[in-house]
Order: sequence, then C-alpha cells, then structure tokens
Amino acid sequence: MNETTYGPGGFDPSHPNGNIIEQVVDNGDGTGTRTLYGPDGQVTGTEALTGLPIPDPPAADPPAADPAAVLATVGASLAAIPANATSTQMRSTLRTLGEQITAAIPT
Repeated sequence: MNETTYGPGGFDPSHPNGNIIEQVVDNGDGTGTRTLYGPDGQVTGTEALTGLPIPDPPAADPPAADPAAVLATVGASLAAIPANATSTQMRSTLRTLGEQITAAIPT
C-alpha cells in the first residue's frame, strides 16, 4: 500500500518532474506513516497510521521428503526390474526414479 501523491510540493528525484506532496509508507503490519511536503520541498508534517490492511503471510514450503525413505524406494524399484527387461522398460523405470529423486531434493 505504499503510495506517493505527486503535485506542486516536495522533491522526489525518481519522479519526472520531481514534485511530491504526500507519501505513505506501509510497514506491512497494519501501521504506517504519512509524510506531507510543502511547496519548498520541506516536510510539513507526519502522521502515524493504523488500521491498514495486513497482507497474508506467504505459504509455507511443503515438508522435505525423508532421504532414507527415497533411497529405500529407489533401491526397491531397481531390485524389481526383471532380468529380462527390455531397454525401454529399464529407461522408463530409471526416468521415474530420477523424477522421484529430483522431487525429494529440497529447493
């Protein structure tokens, strides 16, 4: 909710004409500060704000997979490949195992 109102007033070098008359800084916790500027660019007043909206917290990361369990699954899957498996069947099984291992690695 950070807002800046431009017009004849204070100075903001990032604005094309540099004029700023009011700026609101939202702290993200329901509070903030409004700063007012006069025509000469000097601060003419500040006001503490309360009751601002509080954003929802970011979603929690899913728990990481247990590496021992992943390795056990991989070992069991490798052991289950029949001795007479075709190369296509082996590639498919190895691809699936690679995807499982990749998914288990925390980012």
